[in-house]
Amino acid sequence: MLNIKLLFIAVIIVLSMGCRSVANTVKTDRLRNFPAEINEGDIVHVATGEKVTFSQLANSFDGARIIYVGEVHSNMESHELELQVLKECYKRSGGNLAIGMEMFKRPHQEILDKWTNGEISEKDLLYSTDWDYEWGYDYNHYKEIMDFVRDNKIPVVALNITKNFGKTIRKKGIEGLSEDERKTLPEIDTTDVYHRKYLESILKSHGHGDTDMSGFFEKFYQVQCAWEDVMADSITGYLSSPQAEGKKLLVFVGGGHIIYHFGIPKRVYRKNYLPYLTIETYEKRTLNPDNDHPLFASDIPLQPADYVKVVQLPEPKKTKVVLGVMIRNLKEDEAEEEEIDKDKKEPKYKVVMDSVREDSPAGKAGLQAGDIILSMDYETINRVFDVIYHVRQKKAGDTCRIEILRGEEKMTVEVTFFESKK
Repeated sequence: MLNIKLLFIAVIIVLSMGCRSVANTVKTDRLRNFPAEINEGDIVHVATGEKVTFSQLANSFDGARIIYVGEVHSNMESHELELQVLKECYKRSGGNLAIGMEMFKRPHQEILDKWTNGEISEKDLLYSTDWDYEWGYDYNHYKEIMDFVRDNKIPVVALNITKNFGKTIRKKGIEGLSEDERKTLPEIDTTDVYHRKYLESILKSHGHGDTDMSGFFEKFYQVQCAWEDVMADSITGYLSSPQAEGKKLLVFVGGGHIIYHFGIPKRVYRKNYLPYLTIETYEKRTLNPDNDHPLFASDIPLQPADYVKVVQLPEPKKTKVVLGVMIRNLKEDEAEEEEIDKDKKEPKYKVVMDSVREDSPAGKAGLQAGDIILSMDYETINRVFDVIYHVRQKKAGDTCRIEILRGEEKMTVEVTFFESKK
């Protein structure tokens, strides 16, 4: 069972990249039309094989009601392209623009509205949308995008189902869902032959071609189609609403959801027939001549996208600073009666250190297991997320003033952060 779960995760990562590598020596006519030499930063008009500038790419924006950008979630250059497209579309549309994002889930739409209206902080946005659990990728990759939409009051449309609902579909299958669960989904289409073939090839590329994976694949495929039909439903629902009148919609999703057009774009188009444009980001890498090109599968006679932007493979992750503690929210029954807010029924002191690593910034500063964190740099700490968010703003050499409660004594400790491999 563990191997199946790991395989599912691996497949999702590949889909976020929008590429594959399958042994096949057949070369397609579409690949022959693609430039033989491409470099980081190149933008290719796929139908003609011509390299274009961003300004030339942007000239095609005006004719599209929907512009899809397929990202590589962990690649910063991919997000820089999204920001560039966002700013250009905002300028060209005179601000008549909205953005749909896979990263946010439909139950969190009200929170996104508050963000756009400037009613909540970044910390509250990440906490209330459960960013770390629901998405998990580095928010700093999206920070400039989210700051721009807030500063310019651009509506953000939450596109996808929650992570837990996706797990439920993977476990039960569509047919096994309860009536109430099924009502939250649009009609799910699992009949696209090339879409199925593409996803089957991904499993084979992970060494499972000779294994009977039919049961796993069917549930995996249902989850993939559910994601894409739900996101398509979110897009068409917004575009048919009064709020979308006169607005262009940008859609930021993983490249695997728009490659060959048969994921989200096709599902949206057959509902509203609005003109659209797709832009894929492609990480340049050394290719095996015996394999299909990641963008041109020999057994799928479709163009991967309207345009492809070539980006470099990301550098190894930089070491981040850590505090070096295990912490948890303090349960109400562990707090003194007089320390409980009578209205909220929550402990006044919420975060306790269960353990402290001796060789960590916290350990070297003298923090101990059992210490309760009251504030960090004069900001009150109410929950574990507050600590995590605060530490993420730090870099090596930064200090942090931490006020703690140790037993009955309040004290202040200064922590100096340094890089840690652990």
